[in-house]
Amino acid sequence: MRYNSHFSSVKLHLEKWLSRDVLVSNLAIIMTWLETMGWFDYMYSSHIIYLRLVKLFYANLESSTTCIANSFVLGTPISITPDLVAKILGIPNEGITNFNDIGRTEALGICLEQPNVNPLMNVTSSHLPIASRIILLIVTNTFLPKEGSHTLPSERDLKFVACVKNGTPINLPYLIVNHLLSRPNHTPYPMLLSRIITVVLASLNIDIPDDEQTVKPTHNQLVNKAGLRLCNIVFEDGE
Repeated sequence: MRYNSHFSSVKLHLEKWLSRDVLVSNLAIIMTWLETMGWFDYMYSSHIIYLRLVKLFYANLESSTTCIANSFVLGTPISITPDLVAKILGIPNEGITNFNDIGRTEALGICLEQPNVNPLMNVTSSHLPIASRIILLIVTNTFLPKEGSHTLPSERDLKFVACVKNGTPINLPYLIVNHLLSRPNHTPYPMLLSRIITVVLASLNIDIPDDEQTVKPTHNQLVNKAGLRLCNIVFEDGE
């Protein structure tokens, strides 16, 4: 931890304060888990967020029955596949694509670090050990971001955490694209999509304006005008 000397305790949501030593020791464990999954570098990467271009992507996002997200940005087709996500993020494109084969009781036992658990137990983040709690926050904020409370994990969230803890390979690129397609109105992944959009546009020698807020699509760049209006994006001719 670079900033060890800058804090003596930290708080997770509305939980009790944690000492620095407790937090650092748990983060060391989590870093090992993320390295095992092949996601460590992705978690520590950053990129400029082009929020308006991301909104354009979501506004023009086509419905799909496959794990391919097709859209248009500035008249340029953008097709996001698990392979593309894996390549840009540098993460494995292999592992399970759903959690159907993982039982709730098994997942609860791994998350709670208890051999015998009540499968009907209603779990909140406060029930989880610190390391499990931090992984849950990463899952619900970064890997599969969701709206609403992050302290009430879904069954899928718990199974995801369990897989990370026991090293079960997860096909994160597949889950990201699938999650993106299932939540177009919530516009998740602004940083990830900014990276993908800039890579695609750069490959076509299309420059992003210094002030992306000035970008106003013309009619020949539109697929879903209603979607653009929902994103509060004005057309070039003011319609």
